[in-house]
Amino acid sequence: MSTWRFEDCELNLAAGELWRGGARVSIEPKALDLLTYLLEHRERVVNKHELQDALWPEVVVTEASLARTVMKARKAVGDDASQQRVIQTQSKRGYRFIAPVEADGEQQAEPGGLSPIQFVPQGDVHIAWRTLGDRHPPDILFVPGFVSHLDFRYRIRPLARFDQRLSRHGRLITFDKRGVGLSDRIGYAPEIDHTVDDMLAVVDAAGAEQVILFGVSESGPATALFAARYPERTRAVIMYGAFARGLRSPDYRWGTSRRLFDRWVDALIRNWGGPSALEYFAPDYAAEPEIQEAWARYLRGAATPGSIRGILEALRDIDVRPELPRIQAPTLVLHRDGDRIVRVGAGEDMASRIPGARFVRLDGNDHWWFLGDSNAVHREVEKFLKELPPV
Repeated sequence: MSTWRFEDCELNLAAGELWRGGARVSIEPKALDLLTYLLEHRERVVNKHELQDALWPEVVVTEASLARTVMKARKAVGDDASQQRVIQTQSKRGYRFIAPVEADGEQQAEPGGLSPIQFVPQGDVHIAWRTLGDRHPPDILFVPGFVSHLDFRYRIRPLARFDQRLSRHGRLITFDKRGVGLSDRIGYAPEIDHTVDDMLAVVDAAGAEQVILFGVSESGPATALFAARYPERTRAVIMYGAFARGLRSPDYRWGTSRRLFDRWVDALIRNWGGPSALEYFAPDYAAEPEIQEAWARYLRGAATPGSIRGILEALRDIDVRPELPRIQAPTLVLHRDGDRIVRVGAGEDMASRIPGARFVRLDGNDHWWFLGDSNAVHREVEKFLKELPPV
């Protein structure tokens, strides 16, 4: 195999190039050789003497030289000695490559630890849900955007890698909101109260007493409303690329006008079935055939053009600003400064209305959290989780 993928990295052996978050990484030749050697022998621990012989076959070097090379390799892939997500140090034994790896030509496999899809009744509909990772605290409820599909979710490689890494910190619970994906299709536009009710049903079905909410994009309002209504079930709140109000108003300048919003929805639906609006959701990846095909398939599977119009029109009229001061849980709000779907000021405004919330402005243009520098998203999430008070 000439190309290997792990975390948000891609190692092209033929070209001798390392890419991370869609950008080429500058890496010293010895660090690249070390990374390649550990990856190719990832089924075992490689001792220090073997690495020294492999990297410097005719030169005697100290362990300090090897340690510096390991440090440079870790830095290149976004790893570090304390986290050790890619290169693991095994005391008195050596090093081992531990990140899940996918090679060109291999069929995309579902992540390990993924539960079967289940359905929980909520009123007159059934909500599809599943979990990823072992049953250990904390539980993390991921609240998807306007479209989702539990069967297709892990066919998108970067999304699968993102969820795998997130599930290391607790059992990840995912679901499809009513009207999309594998949940029941309905003959009406679901309102935000429906989404909150569906979230509670899934949390109960999964046997979670408390959850860390992770809401992205259009699900930010529902995430905030759940936290405000059910403080006893909410341990913490994470929101990415989110907003509190759909449209612009005299006291809210971060939304768009109704006319522009409706024109955008018309264009999205007109191109449904293809990679519609990809240049807005992921501008840095819009020209990549793999991402185009995955997004088009995801849209086709998640909803029909007619059903999605009602969902988006309901989102257009949302305003949860009055509820935000009621949120009691520790809150982290993340937003990329070049986001073309939701302006960064919307995230900053949301954080300013939640008592004690932390707002982090990230570099990047992509609205999707799992593309671009997803390591930056993970770092902020992991830092936030470490600082949570014990249960």
